[in-house]
Amino acid sequence: MAKKEKKSIKKIEEKKEVAKTEKKKEVAKTEKKKTKDEKKKETELLEEELEEIDEKEIENFQIEGLDMEKLKTTVLGLVAKRGDNGMFQSELWKKLKLSSRDGSRLALKLERQHLVKREKILENGRWTYKLKIAHVPVTTQSIESAPCLICPVESKCTLEGEISPRTCPLIEQWVLTELSTKKVKK
Repeated sequence: MAKKEKKSIKKIEEKKEVAKTEKKKEVAKTEKKKTKDEKKKETELLEEELEEIDEKEIENFQIEGLDMEKLKTTVLGLVAKRGDNGMFQSELWKKLKLSSRDGSRLALKLERQHLVKREKILENGRWTYKLKIAHVPVTTQSIESAPCLICPVESKCTLEGEISPRTCPLIEQWVLTELSTKKVKK
């Protein structure tokens, strides 16, 4: 009889151990899920906090050990390359190996300097920001083939005169060519 009792007690203990192990796994899953949810909330809180940062803090924002002018130029170049599509703020700071806090502050600083626009959008069920260039950089390419630069009657050209940019067939042809070239590139 003692052997049967020992076996019963052993089986009960084994069942308890299995139950404990399963409970630990369940707790671990819950903790893991909670951690993801907490990270998501933390990111959202960070975005809200950044919106409340005062002007001076953003204006004086520096990242230790980095040339801020060079960084600004790099950021503007990356965002400008994306054109009208823009670039996710998170993608930018990952690319530049910045923390999300520094990346957000940098984006805010550039927005307040009117260099980029931050557009709040819903992406995969989360609110995030997309950066777009505020002013497309001007290049000389846009005027290199302008007929006015080599026009023989340019000195007589006025808005109200007989020779005028409003009625010039050379300018009209140049504009149409430029527009068709830009449409083909897109």
